Amino acid sequence: MSATSESRVAGPEPRCSVCGSRDVFAKIEGKYYCFKCGSRLVIEHSEKIVEEYVKKYIGDLR
Repeated sequence: MSATSESRVAGPEPRCSVCGSRDVFAKIEGKYYCFKCGSRLVIEHSEKIVEEYVKKYIGDLR
């Protein structure tokens, strides 16, 4: 396979959907993210899940 045909197969280089960085680390729900933006997204989601579990199973501890 020649170099020109390989480049056509690869397509455009993915970029982070938040900051536009070319240093893409993950694809989450069809969007590309760099490490910084992807980590922030995962942490925010995890915090929401923990808050929901606390409300549902522990309730108000005061």
